[in-house]
Amino acid sequence: MTQAPVPFAVRREDRVLRGALLAGAAVSVAVCGLIAAQWLILGASRAGWYYGYQQRFGWGFVAVWLLALLPGVALLLDARAAQRRAGVSLLLWLAAAGWMQVVLRSIAPYTLETLLTSDGASSFYGFAKQQPWSEVLAHFVRVTRTAPLHAQGNMPGKVGLIYLLQGLTTRPDSMAWLIVALSSLGGLLMYRFVDALFADRRAALYAAILYWFYPARLFFLPIMNTITPVLVLGCACLLLRWLRTGRTADAALLGAASYGLVFFEPLPLVIGLLFAALALRAIALGAIPPQRFAFQAIAVLVTFIAVSEAVRAATGFELVYSLSQMIARASAFNEVAARPYGFWALENPAEFLFGVGACQVALFAAVFRSVMRGPGSVRQRLAHPVATVCAGVLAVLIVVDLIGINRGETIRLWIFLGCFFQIPAAVACATLPGRTAIVTVVACSSLQAALGTAMIGFVVA
Repeated sequence: MTQAPVPFAVRREDRVLRGALLAGAAVSVAVCGLIAAQWLILGASRAGWYYGYQQRFGWGFVAVWLLALLPGVALLLDARAAQRRAGVSLLLWLAAAGWMQVVLRSIAPYTLETLLTSDGASSFYGFAKQQPWSEVLAHFVRVTRTAPLHAQGNMPGKVGLIYLLQGLTTRPDSMAWLIVALSSLGGLLMYRFVDALFADRRAALYAAILYWFYPARLFFLPIMNTITPVLVLGCACLLLRWLRTGRTADAALLGAASYGLVFFEPLPLVIGLLFAALALRAIALGAIPPQRFAFQAIAVLVTFIAVSEAVRAATGFELVYSLSQMIARASAFNEVAARPYGFWALENPAEFLFGVGACQVALFAAVFRSVMRGPGSVRQRLAHPVATVCAGVLAVLIVVDLIGINRGETIRLWIFLGCFFQIPAAVACATLPGRTAIVTVVACSSLQAALGTAMIGFVVA
């Protein structure tokens, strides 16, 4: 068993973190200025994809941003915030985030209902109207072969959510807001994950806040990719629970949840690199014996296979075959759309980091640098939870980019990964004294979200 991780020497690194915050804020303001002037072009038409502008800048957009931001700023500046229970704080912030989402729709080019029902923006609603759920599962590859683009290139979980929501409401406007609400629940899971990993409720609250104000997520509501982080964070919480308890039942739950994740969207399986880093950390710190971990990792796999076979026997849906067909379709689409690997391998990370937010990226780099330049061995530094998260998500980013499945549109497709990039920024904001840091990050993120939502055609009906 290795020694305990080296503590994060915050006070000695205040200047670095504050410098990163100022740099990130400056870049964020510059990015917002470029959006306002319509000078920032995300993607390239010659490489098969770009996001066009839908509206010209108006100062009314800034007024709406200020109105949307008011409840959040009031909560951040409230002197009684430290005395509140965690549950109360989370509910207040959930309400503040909901207010922002409602207000931002007033300046968006399209309503949530229009985006949900449009085959061009999200074809799952229309596809669900055309096909019974039993037919989709029993003959998934065949019935999706002629489906609209989004339904054709995804696993059945997304259209399955539409069927589920139809049991609650048949009104597409209400259904769209239910999807927004489901996406927002990811903030509660983010809180649980960060609190379990860092044992720091302030950092956990800030991580939940940054999840709710994460630009890429706000850009794409109510598109199904905004639901994916909820499933990924759910699996992450189950992982930490298993590593803490060492119970086979918890490992089995993770296996079953992993099937649900693949059933909804398989790409986030790459987050397994972060999960592996967290598992290695737990083993190195003696939280779970290596032999027990190995045995229970097999239990995860066995449960995954058992659930897959049970679903196949009950419905006819074959996960592995369907997954292989989805990968083949994605590769064919890249060729038909003329999206060259070399161009997008360089462009994808830049667009992804735009969606993460400039302040978050700057604080991510500063926190990782601070921990890795601290005292102790490299192994001890990597055992610090923020270093584990940083190293793990960077590995995920590199791998998911180099495999070349996604060429363009990564602001949407990698929303699940961007959520984890918010965590180091939350840790930095929580370790700096006062609330200036979190106010700055929230203000910059929400301004970028407001201008992007109003002006750029991230989702076009």
